[in-house]
Amino acid sequence: MNAYASVQASDIVPTLRQRQWAQKTRDVVLCRRVIDETHDVKTFVLTSAADRLFCFSAGQYVLVHLRINGAAITRSYSVSSPPTRPLDLQITVKRTPGGLASNWLHDNVRPGSEIEIEGPLGSFNLDELPAQKPVFLSGGSGVTPVMSMLRALTDRADDREIRFIHSARTPGDIVFRSELEALAARFPNVQVTLVCSQGGPTWTGSTGRIGGRMLLSLVPDLHKRTVFACGPEGYMKTARTCLDAIGFPPAQYHEESFGGSNGSRSEMGSAVPSSVRFARSGVEYQCTPGETLLEAARNCGIYIPTACQQGVCGTCRIAKLSGEVVMDDLGGLNAEEKSAGYVLACCSRPQGTVLLDV
Repeated sequence: MNAYASVQASDIVPTLRQRQWAQKTRDVVLCRRVIDETHDVKTFVLTSAADRLFCFSAGQYVLVHLRINGAAITRSYSVSSPPTRPLDLQITVKRTPGGLASNWLHDNVRPGSEIEIEGPLGSFNLDELPAQKPVFLSGGSGVTPVMSMLRALTDRADDREIRFIHSARTPGDIVFRSELEALAARFPNVQVTLVCSQGGPTWTGSTGRIGGRMLLSLVPDLHKRTVFACGPEGYMKTARTCLDAIGFPPAQYHEESFGGSNGSRSEMGSAVPSSVRFARSGVEYQCTPGETLLEAARNCGIYIPTACQQGVCGTCRIAKLSGEVVMDDLGGLNAEEKSAGYVLACCSRPQGTVLLDV
């Protein structure tokens, strides 16, 4: 008898399923390689210490759990690699001046280092938001989730017409530049446009900032397409404004934001005298003007888990039992969670007395 005859497909499938990285898995990963993308951006190539296959949707993110100077720190990072390459998972991190986690990763993680991640998370992805004619808009380090989408589509030799428009400060700040140019040269259905706000004497590409006229010149059939946008809040505000100005349908626009707000959000609701009651803890706290639920909890010693602190990741989701809040989330809750009374502590400000299930 053939020695291989006893191996059945039914025996292999459960083994593969056991190795898959399921949704919201918390796992120890090994850094296999560190890639210098630009002068202040690195990609960390990670593999599972438990020999798992990474299973996620292009565009999703992970939570990275770190211990820095004895303190537990959690941050969210989009996956830049595609799900079509399940043996490793890559996160691409920009060093932020004064940034605790980004600086620690850049300075300490080397091949062989172990870190803990949790995921995958996020509804900004191609599986939940399918598009026949996608336009990817990105600014700075916001390129990471849409790069995962582009890599996934080109890995599958997808023939849909793809338009990829990335903005950076200078040519030296363009993350994945050589790969983007190579993909555009290899796949005739992929059109890549790189835009620099400060081009320099040797730059021959587009310069300036994105605007409605620029987008229509690059993508004449823009109104028939689906836009996926990601970048710092300033970039995102510009993208929303110029698309609105040209009458782009809101239902065809999806975004993921990186970076904090411009400060106007913290002023919302600040004139209303407010307090927070923590039902299970039996604590009541008088809020200062503009204070968030997360800040209130910290100020009276109550722990609420958090990661991005921008209303994106949903880690600080909490049940509101009564009262009203002003919430400036960036997609961290879905419609069902909002209907069920959940709010995000990091970006919710009480209006009067609010009772939380904590």
